[in-house]
Amino acid sequence: MLNYLATQDESKCCGCGACIEICPPKALSMKSNKEGFQYPALDVDCCVDCKLCEKVCPEMNPPQKAEPLDIYALQSKNAEELFESSSGGAFRLVADSVIQQGGAVVGCVWNEKMEPVLTIADSLDGLRPMQGSKYLSSSTEHTYSQTKKLLDAGRMVLFTGTPCQCAGLLNFLRKPYDNLLTMDFLCHGVPSQMAFDSYRKSLKSLAEDYRFRDKGKHGWGHTSSYLTKSGKKRIYSEGSINSYDYGFLNGYLSRYSCYTCKFRGRIRATDYTVCDFWGYQRFYDEIETYSGVSAFQVNTQKGKEFMTRFEQNARYHIAKREDVAVENPAILHSHEENVPELRKTIYQQIQTDGWAVIEKKYLRCRHFYLKKLWYALPDHVTIKLRKLRH
Repeated sequence: MLNYLATQDESKCCGCGACIEICPPKALSMKSNKEGFQYPALDVDCCVDCKLCEKVCPEMNPPQKAEPLDIYALQSKNAEELFESSSGGAFRLVADSVIQQGGAVVGCVWNEKMEPVLTIADSLDGLRPMQGSKYLSSSTEHTYSQTKKLLDAGRMVLFTGTPCQCAGLLNFLRKPYDNLLTMDFLCHGVPSQMAFDSYRKSLKSLAEDYRFRDKGKHGWGHTSSYLTKSGKKRIYSEGSINSYDYGFLNGYLSRYSCYTCKFRGRIRATDYTVCDFWGYQRFYDEIETYSGVSAFQVNTQKGKEFMTRFEQNARYHIAKREDVAVENPAILHSHEENVPELRKTIYQQIQTDGWAVIEKKYLRCRHFYLKKLWYALPDHVTIKLRKLRH
């Protein structure tokens, strides 16, 4: 039996969904808990005790990992794709090349309910909705079995997702495929759909077309935006003065398994690992940073060989992993985190009091009004002030 089902310990399940898809009699299904996170539920009358769920569970059986090869500072040369990306456009560089070779790409999109779900694209147009960060827990839907069908048919597939979702896929497949590429990212943890929905409802006009990491106002950074319901105005909120981003970045909203994540750290099970190269300008000056720079880690020889197919479309150079780790320590280190004391309180009060109350009580950053004033300044002013400070 799955560890989670045996113990009801919510830290024992990452919600990847591999167990649901592998179950032959469909005895398992995903159900939301009171915090809005998805966990497997068992129909004991249907279970045949085949134990396939245990075999594919990455929490119980993490896939084989390997030491990474090289890490690069990287930025797409395609200005439009770069603008729509959260950082340097690494996803589109790999994904475009896979599509152009007749392959398919698995990535995360918003559905009509503003829920993030994994889906499959086999055209360049289908990649656009996959761009940009979605800072909450996503559903894998049926993409594991669909990916297997494509691979068995000889199609090339790029699977992108959280580290635990990639681990779930690799366990689900149960054998290596030469025509599969996997890409994960340095995940900071995932809030629940309930938390995000509560935040959206607290906004003055219900948020539509929500964008985390929107470059439209301040370039590469932590600015979020959304369209008002009328669609006539885009509202921006910057960095730590956005209460949802503040809660996310401080780990107040994460799934319990995220604090003991087995899939972070230096060694990886995927072909590529990507993240923002925050602080790039401290060490290098080959790439301008206003449009965003990715740290692009190549973990396997297969990944390194495929990079030759798209490297001409990128500005890139070898970087030091230690430089990336200054502001992204998870590229080097794997460690367990303490669950913040506020976390349980926040989720309880989301349900009883709503987002507006917990925002005022728990999710206001220090120097809130000074930071609000800072973000109201034009970019050319803040850029000059940062240079003077350094």
